[in-house]
Amino acid sequence: MSIKKIMVPFSEAATGKRAFAAGAVFAKEFKAHLDVVHVRHSLSPSVPGNVYYPIAVTYVEENLEALTETANRLAADLEKEFKTLCGKQSIDILETTVHTDDKGATASWTDVTKDMPYSLATRARVSDLTILSRPGDNDPKYLMADLEETIFQSGQPVLIVSESQSFDQFPKTVFVAWDGGREAARALSAALPILQRAELVVVTSVGKMDWGVEPPENVVAFLKLHGVHAEYIHPSLEKGESIEDIFQHRAQDKNADLIVMGAYSHSRWREMVLGGFTRTMLKTSNIPLLMAH
Repeated sequence: MSIKKIMVPFSEAATGKRAFAAGAVFAKEFKAHLDVVHVRHSLSPSVPGNVYYPIAVTYVEENLEALTETANRLAADLEKEFKTLCGKQSIDILETTVHTDDKGATASWTDVTKDMPYSLATRARVSDLTILSRPGDNDPKYLMADLEETIFQSGQPVLIVSESQSFDQFPKTVFVAWDGGREAARALSAALPILQRAELVVVTSVGKMDWGVEPPENVVAFLKLHGVHAEYIHPSLEKGESIEDIFQHRAQDKNADLIVMGAYSHSRWREMVLGGFTRTMLKTSNIPLLMAH
């Protein structure tokens, strides 16, 4: 089991560069191929005949040539940035179909026009890993929707890098969030190639666990069968404390380079309204997150 194809969406320069930097680290470690994808939003002005003709569609129709020219210019600028990044990282630009291990890390650029955000999720289904940068306050709002949709719909692991910290080396210490649920198990399995290369993996459960689930010490025993150097901690949850705060403090104390966790064990819509572990970690963690749903 290994990581051989890594998708890196590249629809905006700042977030694309941060994701590419992390992708380069993983591609070099696994001799993998980076599938760098620029997805354009469709500019088609057409709507069904029985649908009200909205102002936005009228604007697109009247300005389609100018909007297309702007989109072409943006795509060209981003592809130029991609080529510059490959040169700096000494990554050869090759098509996916000709990549082999002896070529080391390689990358390709694809420019497609599709419906967002669903197109990212469907393309991610034929990748071992997708890497996205968490949008900052000044980044386009649609980027967070793309990120969440990819986590929720791809069926594959997604690595989210922080906008405030660089990702320039392979993770040495990895924290695994374990609650015994299906999402946590999926994330654990997806991250196994990374865990096998880490120096230390800390399986972490916080507070009382649900009846009947496997405790963190059994996860450690499982990981050791796969050659992972692992240990576990199980801090208690006191009144007034939150699981998120305890987990993040423990991860920071251990200088964790990566957090592995399941995503959206409850309904995503419920988490949006009521809050939840996934959304809190997405918004607040300065440590990169590897999530799987």
